Amino acid sequence: MSISIRLNQFGAFGVFRADGSSVPLGAKHQALLALLSTSGSGIRTRAFLEHTLWGLAQPEQAKASLRTALSTLKRHLGPEAAKAITANRERVTLDLSRVQFIEPEANAEFMEGFELPHETRFENWLAQMRADFEAKQTDHYEGAKAPQGRVLHDDLLPPIAVLPFVQHTPGEDTSPLGSLLSEELSRCLARSQAFTVTSYLASRQFDPIRIRPSEVSSVAGVKYLVSGVVHVRGQKMIADIELHDAVREKVIWSRSFEGPLADLMTGQSEALRDATRQIGQTLVGEAVRLAGFRPLASLEGHTLLMAAISLMQDMNPASFEKAREILNVLLGREPRHPLALTWMGFWHVLRVQKGLSTDRQLDTHLASQLAASALDADPAFSLAHTLKGVISSHLLFHFDLAQNEYDLALKDNPNEALAVLLKGATRAYQDRPEEAVKLTDAARRLSPLGPQRYYFDAESAIANLTARNYGRAIELADRSLQANASYPTSLRAKAIALEMSGRGAEARETVQDLLAVAPAFSLSKYRSEYPGAVGRVGEEWADALKRAGVPD
Repeated sequence: MSISIRLNQFGAFGVFRADGSSVPLGAKHQALLALLSTSGSGIRTRAFLEHTLWGLAQPEQAKASLRTALSTLKRHLGPEAAKAITANRERVTLDLSRVQFIEPEANAEFMEGFELPHETRFENWLAQMRADFEAKQTDHYEGAKAPQGRVLHDDLLPPIAVLPFVQHTPGEDTSPLGSLLSEELSRCLARSQAFTVTSYLASRQFDPIRIRPSEVSSVAGVKYLVSGVVHVRGQKMIADIELHDAVREKVIWSRSFEGPLADLMTGQSEALRDATRQIGQTLVGEAVRLAGFRPLASLEGHTLLMAAISLMQDMNPASFEKAREILNVLLGREPRHPLALTWMGFWHVLRVQKGLSTDRQLDTHLASQLAASALDADPAFSLAHTLKGVISSHLLFHFDLAQNEYDLALKDNPNEALAVLLKGATRAYQDRPEEAVKLTDAARRLSPLGPQRYYFDAESAIANLTARNYGRAIELADRSLQANASYPTSLRAKAIALEMSGRGAEARETVQDLLAVAPAFSLSKYRSEYPGAVGRVGEEWADALKRAGVPD
């Protein structure tokens, strides 16, 4: 594909057409291009762009400003160059294959002298980018190791590539549907934060019919490979998808998915989200199986991490303890790796939330230390900020501090599903039910790693409980309990929702289930140790639990 835009990001920010002519742009349009061009995939969500560039505006005004800015930017670029920028309801995409980045001069500063007065979020982002590029430049000249950053996290996530899908539709040999589906699935996998996804721009060099999985593995450095065939029937897309162990050339999962063709075209395909979830669940299951019968020392880092994440969701004390053993092996290899440190911190948080802790204060302290160590290694790491947030909100009840951490997490990664979820749960504790439901629903749509689904449903149940959506709260609690039948938070939420909706007999049965898995649970323990007891509805919930049979 031909180059449409030439960008000079260092020194004075400059935008040029393919013929070399300069494109005069205002400050906001330059900032918009800078944000798009520095995303690894060329993609930014509309919400991120609105918050970063129009932080002082009301939400509807910010949406309108972004629409106007995109229209004006494309008009200034001209018809050919404007083709590099596309947008749908959720995100804006800059096709990086049509962009040429001008080589920077030595010691040139990123966007030298550029300012966007009054837009604090953009100024903070710009300061961080300048610091990151300066560190990389310093390390390059000093021969030091690469600076800590998102790329260093990738070695603990399973490396995966998506081949262009083969389209089997008569008379449509030249249709781009197969490539479009593969590209969208790559984005879904990347947004899940559960994989290291090879850029689709690199994956599409392979011929999906003739290439062997082991060849892709050796060239692209991936362990897993996704391939498939897509059919069209009327307005429906049908995709047959396979997951390969690329090294062993073995198909380890195969499923068929279908959905409206229009949803694929707008980036809203629930079929691909479902495929993403199932691929994640398959790889996690494979990791747990390997950790069960192979020596931990022989397993790859990403296998250890996935197995640990899965096992720490289990209410069985032996499985939960096994997760810590695996994380300790991982930390022995990677003592300063932000991912390993952060997940060990979450292990201590879950130990408290599951009622398995014998010393709540000690687990809180250890989780805080691990979060601090992860942020020392990478100050912007979204998952570590999320860990700090959940410690503040769910263990210490410092809700405002927690919201600050969740905001920092989402600044680094707007798709950090766990941060969106816990921000919503904390809004519930702050008696802001509409925001709580909106955020927790959004988090559940972000396709978290399979074993955590019960946790997302449980926190969503709490949000709906605050909003007095008792039927929905019961539905979500039941979904959570189907995946993890003895999770105390789900049982508490269900019992409260049943009692407050007039279903007292069922509430008492649920409380008996709760006391069977948490015999020490009581109203005094609830009031002192659970964030839901702190807010306005906390006393109502305590009364509901008492009526349902929870002892004083």
